[in-house]
Amino acid sequence: LLFKGIFIKNFFNLIINQGINIFIALLATRVLFSTLGEAQFGLVNLALSVVLLSSIAVSYGYHLNGPKRIALFRDQSAKKQSLINEIILTRIIIATGMAIILFCLTYFFGFFKSYAALLYYSLILLFSQALFPMFYFQGNDKIAWASLVNAFAKGAYLLLIILFIKTPEDATYVNFLFGLSALVVYIVFWIIIYKKEKIKWVWVSIYNIKNRFIENFQFFISSIAGHVSIHGGLIILANFVNNTVLGEFALAQKIALLMRMVPIFFTQAILQKASILFKSDKIEFNSYVNRIFIIGLTITFVMGLIVIIFSKWIIFLLAGSHVIYSDTILKILAFIPFFSMLNFNNMIKILVDEKKHLLTKATWITAIIMLILATTGSYYYGGYGLSIALVLTEIVSFIVHSVLLIKNNNERV
Repeated sequence: LLFKGIFIKNFFNLIINQGINIFIALLATRVLFSTLGEAQFGLVNLALSVVLLSSIAVSYGYHLNGPKRIALFRDQSAKKQSLINEIILTRIIIATGMAIILFCLTYFFGFFKSYAALLYYSLILLFSQALFPMFYFQGNDKIAWASLVNAFAKGAYLLLIILFIKTPEDATYVNFLFGLSALVVYIVFWIIIYKKEKIKWVWVSIYNIKNRFIENFQFFISSIAGHVSIHGGLIILANFVNNTVLGEFALAQKIALLMRMVPIFFTQAILQKASILFKSDKIEFNSYVNRIFIIGLTITFVMGLIVIIFSKWIIFLLAGSHVIYSDTILKILAFIPFFSMLNFNNMIKILVDEKKHLLTKATWITAIIMLILATTGSYYYGGYGLSIALVLTEIVSFIVHSVLLIKNNNERV
């Protein structure tokens, strides 16, 4: 009952958090799509996809094991202080490095030419990701705080685009405003956290930073592969379709990506308690995880059906008109959360047992297959082909993780 109550509380808070994301995304997309037009809207999302792929380097895998470390140090203030300072500084160093790399690729080597200015202004998102406090909130079971932070950041973003985005030429500043609003809110909340927890900012030694880079390298590598599988499709599609089609595809994909967060919420909601059960009672662990798995499958399947039935009206709400192409794409992508949920058991078992090597192998095999499917699908069938490739990637991911886990368990026996 205790674990059930904690799951419900965490999941409810995560759903509120995602509800805020969906609500703001609906309003912001409606404003941006009608103000910028399909072509500029597509470029804004393309630049965002490039930076999001880079931002996973900034997270450096601490979104996976950071909460677990915070939970273990909950009553050890000195260790918690060191961990938080080291994670933040490590992320800031990586964000600076990634910003320099993207700038050089664009300015000196001619990458991303068609939206270079957009990309430059989007680099602030790397630094907002460096200060993203979700790992702290999860580790302390304060996910409600995460919803509050998210509400402030997304609300400020919506207000800024309403005030400042008036013409298609203003597209350059959209992602900048997104990153700026998040960055300011995160800084304010870290100040509050430091004061409340009586944490001091202490300069971290190079030796400790080096250790942080080493300990999470495999989680970092696997996270990159995961984001390639999720966000790489739009970048691939940009090479085969015009900006108008790209924008119409991005409109539908935005909804699918928001929905895909639901399986991740299930993982985040039980990870801490599943870790405890895994060490103390394997039978109860398996029973607990399986119960949540069935609930997750049911919810994501119903979600897919609802989206297919109401896709026409969802697109109309976002675009202000019925975009047939976006409607069709959304119907294809509707069951991505369901197929993603299939991998829930595998991910929980990998994370609680910290099987970093297995996760790295599985995610990169999946990413390589995704790149092949997405490139082939985009080349022959444009957005329709990419949509099918993204759905197939979720199924492939489940199969690959399952096979590698079974193989690993047999080897241990």
